[in-house]
Amino acid sequence: MKVYLVRHGEPSYTPCTQRHLKGQGRDLAALNDDGINQILTTTMPLLIGNDAQIILTSPYTRALQSASIIAAKTGLITKSVHDLHEWIPDLTFNYTSYKELKAIYQHFYEHKGIKDEIALRDEYAVWEDIETFRDRVNSALLPYYGLYSSVIVVAHGMVIQSLCGRHIGYGEVFQMEFHPDMKFPEWQFTAPKIETHDLKISYHESLLKNKADILDEQTK
Repeated sequence: MKVYLVRHGEPSYTPCTQRHLKGQGRDLAALNDDGINQILTTTMPLLIGNDAQIILTSPYTRALQSASIIAAKTGLITKSVHDLHEWIPDLTFNYTSYKELKAIYQHFYEHKGIKDEIALRDEYAVWEDIETFRDRVNSALLPYYGLYSSVIVVAHGMVIQSLCGRHIGYGEVFQMEFHPDMKFPEWQFTAPKIETHDLKISYHESLLKNKADILDEQTK
C-alpha cells in the first residue's frame, strides 16, 4: 500500500496553556495561521496528482484540521483512526509544564524508549515505550492494507519517524510503501527538539496582556 505521510501544520498551544489544560488536554491545540498556510502552500503542491483513495488521520485537533484542509482540496473522504495519535509522553496524563515534558522526553531518549529495570526506577518513566508505540502505529494501518492501494496519512512527527525513520517538518510529505511484514527502520535516538509554542506563557500574564491590548485600543 502506497502511503503519503503528511505531518500536520504548526499548532498554537497558547489557548491550552491559558486554560491550564494538562496531558492530552493539550492536544486540543489547533493550527495557528502559519500552520494553515503550511498545509496550503507546502503540503498541497506535494500532493498534486497523487493517486490516494482516502485520508487517514490522527484524532488530535492539529491533525484533523490539517486533514480537513487536504480533504477540501482533494475531495477525498477523511477517516479518523484513533491509534494514529502521537507518542504519549505521559501515560498518567498529568504533565502540565514545559519543564516536565522536557524531562520526560530526555528520559525516553536516554533509555532509548525501553522501560528496563533501571529506567523504571525514575519518576519520569511514565512514557509510552517504543515497542508499544510502534505496534500501535502498525496496527492502526493494517486494516487498510488490501482495502486501498494508496492512502494519505496525516499524523505527527514521532508517528512518521516510526514508519520511515526520518524527521519531517510541519506540512511536509514523505512517500513510502506499507505492508504487513515491513521492517521498521532503526530509530534515531538523538536529542529531540521540544517545540514550546508559548508553553511558558502563564494564564495571568496572558490576561494582563489582553487587558493592556484592550486599554490600548480604547485610547486610540
